[in-house]
Amino acid sequence: MIKMINRIVYDGYGSRRGLLNTQIHRFKYYLGQYNYLKQVQWGDVERLVFVCKGNICRSAYAEAVTKGLGLDSASCGVDTSLGMPANPDAVRVAALRGYDLSYHTTTPIQLFDRQPGDLFVAMEPWHTERIESLCGGDVLCTLLGMWGKP
Repeated sequence: MIKMINRIVYDGYGSRRGLLNTQIHRFKYYLGQYNYLKQVQWGDVERLVFVCKGNICRSAYAEAVTKGLGLDSASCGVDTSLGMPANPDAVRVAALRGYDLSYHTTTPIQLFDRQPGDLFVAMEPWHTERIESLCGGDVLCTLLGMWGKP
């Protein structure tokens, strides 16, 4: 029974800490602490910019998927170096789903070429805080999880 519970925790959340953080942020969501991240003026959005920590997995994959849908998109990371390739596992899994990440190289948010109409779409709540602190208060920002269930 313990092994089964551990498998559910690790498969779904990566760790017990991941499970705890998910529940904390879910609670904050239900309290309305993230409501401001859903107040997007879609008429002002021209490009989706996906943001995660390293820009090697999640944001790179999201960029590939949205470009595959014909949407203008880009990606960057809040704590990364310039020019690193995508994670090999992300490249492999993306290829299985019909997306090519072999071309992808990382871009730190500090070096990202912002454009008017960019909507920064963060993967985790702390990413939104970093985006706002690194880009200033004039940035359009949201949290990917606000728009559906994983």
